[in-house]
Amino acid sequence: MNKFFNKKVFPFFLVKIVILIAVLLLLYTRFVNLGWGLPYPLHPDERNMANAVQQLNCNLQPPIASFQSLSSCLNPHFFAYGQFPLYFAYFGILLFHLISGINAAITFNEVTIALRIISAIASVLNVWVLMKIIEVIIRHSGKPRQRRAHPESILDNHKWCQNDVLKLFAFCLLTFSPYFIQFSHFGTTESLLMLFYSLIILFSLKIISSHKPTANNQQLIYLSIVSGLALATKISSVVFLFVPLISIIISHWNKQQVAQLRPTFNGTSRGKAVIAGMTSKASAKEVMKFLTESIVLFMVMSIITSLIFSPHNLISFKDFFSSFQYESSVALGKYITFYTRQFVFSIPVWFQINNIFPYVLGLPQFILFIFGFFFLPWKNARINLLRFSFLIYFLPNAFVFTKWTRFMAPIFPIMSIFAVIFIYSMYGKSKGKRQNSKMQVRSQTLNTSYFLLIFLTFSFCLLTYLPGIAFLSVYTSPDVRFTASEWIYDNIPSESKILSETANVIDIPIPTTNHKIPISNYQYLSFDFYNLDTNIELQNQLPYLEQSADYIFIPSRRIFTNHTCINLKTFPNITGDYPKRCMNLEDQYPLLNKYYNDLFSGRLGFEKVAEFSSYPKIQLFGKTIVEFPDEKAEESWSVFDHPVIRIYKRIQNSESRIQNKNQRNQLDFSNYQTTNYQLPIANRPFDNTQGKQLPITNYHLLIADTPEKWKKGLMYVREKQDIHGLDGMLFQFPSSKTRTFWNKNTISDLTLYWVNNEKVVGTSNLPSIEKSKNIVMESSPSEVDVVIEIIK
Repeated sequence: MNKFFNKKVFPFFLVKIVILIAVLLLLYTRFVNLGWGLPYPLHPDERNMANAVQQLNCNLQPPIASFQSLSSCLNPHFFAYGQFPLYFAYFGILLFHLISGINAAITFNEVTIALRIISAIASVLNVWVLMKIIEVIIRHSGKPRQRRAHPESILDNHKWCQNDVLKLFAFCLLTFSPYFIQFSHFGTTESLLMLFYSLIILFSLKIISSHKPTANNQQLIYLSIVSGLALATKISSVVFLFVPLISIIISHWNKQQVAQLRPTFNGTSRGKAVIAGMTSKASAKEVMKFLTESIVLFMVMSIITSLIFSPHNLISFKDFFSSFQYESSVALGKYITFYTRQFVFSIPVWFQINNIFPYVLGLPQFILFIFGFFFLPWKNARINLLRFSFLIYFLPNAFVFTKWTRFMAPIFPIMSIFAVIFIYSMYGKSKGKRQNSKMQVRSQTLNTSYFLLIFLTFSFCLLTYLPGIAFLSVYTSPDVRFTASEWIYDNIPSESKILSETANVIDIPIPTTNHKIPISNYQYLSFDFYNLDTNIELQNQLPYLEQSADYIFIPSRRIFTNHTCINLKTFPNITGDYPKRCMNLEDQYPLLNKYYNDLFSGRLGFEKVAEFSSYPKIQLFGKTIVEFPDEKAEESWSVFDHPVIRIYKRIQNSESRIQNKNQRNQLDFSNYQTTNYQLPIANRPFDNTQGKQLPITNYHLLIADTPEKWKKGLMYVREKQDIHGLDGMLFQFPSSKTRTFWNKNTISDLTLYWVNNEKVVGTSNLPSIEKSKNIVMESSPSEVDVVIEIIK
């Protein structure tokens, strides 16, 4: 750390104090409250990894176990990730048990803490690696002659060596990056992958910056080891290998360097030795030979390293390949699970720009990255390697169906590097212009402008820290599920009937150590809303549950924001086309949309009595100074460690009031257009095989041509007089699809005509809810673009 700060600029004691404070801040941000959420498994990937570690059960006592028994006991039976982080945590715990004299089985809490410590350590090391990357890029940017001729157009490495303030800014920006803080608190692979990718970039930069074959051989060994560890952590990191490969190509294409090659690798020659002092350029054939040998050496060493630290990818290849196929099918959208539905209507690249990057970096840092990526020099080989490292990973993953935040994790540090170098380049330009001004005599205006620029730059730099400082509150505050649980125990009576949602990481309320658990349990039902629109049994159960529930819980945003139009009305539209997505969602999940719209609007007879959130925020004396709501980010950014919990309570004696209000609203058709439509007489078979002309009737109908009107339909319409004597309603859709109608809140008997391309393809009878008692659903016999409801 000392090498990053110049003691000639700061006094010796001040340098030590600054370094100490900076390091303590870094450690605090990574290790504060690593036990959050325990003993509950609140992160599914972390839980899966912890369970896999607990399955490892090796007896390392003498005599030494055979290879077969050792390989069996080291089989995690879990292949979504490699074995390296699992073994790291497992042997770390065994060492702790040995030192502490503990003779007991490994517990879930121990594994979770061990995995989080690994993530935190990797995150701390990554800051040092990134500082080295920035130093390498700046030190080798531009030639001395270019710096003298164009001081404003390149990165002045002398200023980097001398300016401790800029280094401190870079260190603090990396310290307070939200993604570093969150992933260091998750016992998953993201922190390790970020570290390995950063190391790969560092060693690759050193390869293209060095003209010494011996140094390149050393960097090549480092690259092979780190790349192998990355593969042993997660097989999808194979894309990392493109960066060292391109750096090897750039390095070996320097023919003057090839002419200096000597036998240097373990006493063996990596190519023909060229006569000492030779000044002629190496032939293309020699270059290709050396290049091929280096690439083969790198690939072989990387594969060997990966198999050493993740051996069951080969030993248990059948299980590994089966897991790989499943994970690939989920990632590519071939198999859409309930937890990937948020990506069904997402747009590649735009989704990451809108729903990931502004939150993981903070908006100020994201803006700096954009400027740095596009406006830093394009003739700088090292910056271009950084651009290549970003794009070679970003573009393939941006177009994958599942666009989880963690899929982008390895490139977050690269984005931070661009932000730092851009700020540094702007500082260098302003200094260069000021020093090269010919108006030194009349420099008051220039000094004022320079001071203003520095002040604005410094202020913007401080803004880059705010999102990260605020994000610390997620872990320094009590877990929001504990807070909500305590409120529930204090305010909801025992034996209350609670309707909640299934497939959350944990159901609330959950007991906490500092709160007395009620003696009587709640009547709690976790309902499967995900399959409501496809399961008739669930459709029949829901009305009863709605009528009998005292409270309704929404434990997170996972269902209502991914299946309804509410997320488009509340949050920015990720598709840029609200009507299209809204129609698709309402068409695909009509019952789910109706449930949440009725709940949120109060039509269901419930009102929100509590909402619990733990948004990143900065507080002073208990008062929130600034808050960063992030529920609209990609859901995995918030639902694991700080979801928003909403609690609704039944409104007492409100059933008749709600029904009357609903009926008044539903019976207002003043803004509807009308049309005349000819149809065959109801209840006649649609059969023209004998060439007979069927009788027809002319109907006067309301037109429903928007999602709101489709949803409203003829609810609460008892007779034709309620719609001014008209016969019914014509539902006009933009495309032909199989349609389903149901009779909830329908209090008149209806005849449905299914029409496609102005041709009737079938009819159905839909009874009133008063007659059927339970919800009845009728579906079209084929695809239709018009549905007509006629009141009987």
